[in-house]
Amino acid sequence: MKTLFENVFIPDFDKNVFFKSNVLINNGVIAEITDSKPYADEYYNGDSLHITPGFIDCHVHIESSHLTPSAFGDVVSKHGTLHVVTDNHEIANVGGMGAVEYFMDEAKHSFCNIKFAVPSCVPATPFTTSGAQLGIDEISSLLEKEETVSLGEMMNNPGVIQGEEKFVVSIAKAKALGKVINGHAPGLSGEDLLKYVAAGVMDDHESESYHDIKTKLEAGLKIFLREGSAEHTDNKAYELINEYPDDIMFCTDDKSLNHILRDGHISYNVNKALKLGIPPVNVLKAASRNGLKYYGLDRYSEIKPGMYASFTIADISSKSFEIKDIYIDGKNLSHFSQKNSFTPVPEKLQNSMNIANQSEIPQMNNEQACIRVKDGSLITEHLVDSSKTYDLENDILKLCVFERYGYGNRASCKINGFNLKRGAFASSIAHDCHNIVAVGTSDESILKVVNSVIDNGGGLAVSDDNSLFTLPLEIGGLVTSKAPGAVVESLVRINEQIAEMGCTLTDPLGTLSFMALEVIPHLKLTDKGLFDVDNFRYL
Repeated sequence: MKTLFENVFIPDFDKNVFFKSNVLINNGVIAEITDSKPYADEYYNGDSLHITPGFIDCHVHIESSHLTPSAFGDVVSKHGTLHVVTDNHEIANVGGMGAVEYFMDEAKHSFCNIKFAVPSCVPATPFTTSGAQLGIDEISSLLEKEETVSLGEMMNNPGVIQGEEKFVVSIAKAKALGKVINGHAPGLSGEDLLKYVAAGVMDDHESESYHDIKTKLEAGLKIFLREGSAEHTDNKAYELINEYPDDIMFCTDDKSLNHILRDGHISYNVNKALKLGIPPVNVLKAASRNGLKYYGLDRYSEIKPGMYASFTIADISSKSFEIKDIYIDGKNLSHFSQKNSFTPVPEKLQNSMNIANQSEIPQMNNEQACIRVKDGSLITEHLVDSSKTYDLENDILKLCVFERYGYGNRASCKINGFNLKRGAFASSIAHDCHNIVAVGTSDESILKVVNSVIDNGGGLAVSDDNSLFTLPLEIGGLVTSKAPGAVVESLVRINEQIAEMGCTLTDPLGTLSFMALEVIPHLKLTDKGLFDVDNFRYL
């Protein structure tokens, strides 16, 4: 089957220009770039549209979409993301190696080309409680699988820098197999940054500012500019696409399904860059070729003879990117039908909530410390606050974490930044160990939503003290087999309810999910207590 795409603009990423020509596709492969009009079975008049390699999300946790891998891949493909590299340490923290292998098998049913980063830190540190662990043997075994392209983000920076055996062996194994070593270096600088890079880490996605990102580029790291739901990159940092055109890529990291459908996926990063004045060819290079070559997916990375015909046809101006058609292996995406194959869910993921209904809120061990949340950032501040626990006028609420794997750990503290005026909301999505996390305006409100999450076998719950809205996530308390439309409907309703309760955060559920992550500065709450990330110890 031959298709000729006529009058299309093609990016030349080496010369940083577009040129106009015709592209002949033969049986899923680009056969010829030509100014002539060779015979084809069908003809596509590009009418001065642009043809560009499919986008790649260089670092994503599919679980944050609340969808299974195949459903996620099918959704993002329609936004031009034809390749993703997913680090499934979320589901691994719940179900271990069996959970990762389940995701790998399930991903095979997607239109999207889904590749895997082997979770390197499950759990991220010893300072919180997970449902499973991945040791050296499990990591090595997963690295050998064909669908893996990297060793996942190295979140335990002290362990990497100090040369702990698990990280030394895992990095050596990944290097021997020619696979990427992903980084996670928020706030890392100076000698520690250089030691981290020297250990073998190759990239980072955790910096937000121009200065921090440039520091890491100068240290030798590749950078993924991140646009998730609760995480965003400063506008000025996009200038680095021009300054380091071969070293910048895009990722979403954590992006909720309702935000993907509303704002786009990697297409959101692309449109943001274009609106900030970055030249289109440089933007597309960051969105496609750089990441595809970085992960060894070279035959998808250019519009050239011999390359696989997976690309996007789009109308590109200096300010916007509008998709017209998407082709995967030479076939229009509209011609693909949903696969009906089913991958059995492991029993451990079907019954992952080993916790009884709660009758009381844990006591605070430190009544002076308060976490301050900043909208659009995962980095929190450490406040000293002497007010009462619930001071709604000054936005002092209570944050609670309930360990859900059967050990009984619980913790609570003050938190500022959610601006709730009534009620509470809770989630079994609490990076990275995914215990139950909740924020609210009273003990009674918090208990109501926490027990709702437990009763549903995991998921999201919000209550304004009268109504209760939930989204059950029956697979590991993280994802669901429900159709994307049903998931979005529930997410919209839950977010609307949270907003009506006074919360002003852009992504309150996403922000809440990171309040227990003990590897992002500065103060977080794990199931074992308040954690000082800067000094890597409990308060």
